[in-house]
Amino acid sequence: MWILVLLLSVKLQMPTCYWIIFTIITILRPLIELFKNRFINEFFKKFGNE
Repeated sequence: MWILVLLLSVKLQMPTCYWIIFTIITILRPLIELFKNRFINEFFKKFGNE
């Protein structure tokens, strides 16, 4: 996905900071989802059966 944005930014002469930020967001999003799911599972294990 970010390769597509990189190609677009090269064609449109966008500043490189845009696609660097986009790359960081793209890499971090699955990690955030993973931690969120793990936290929700632990939360329901502790407090779900009360």
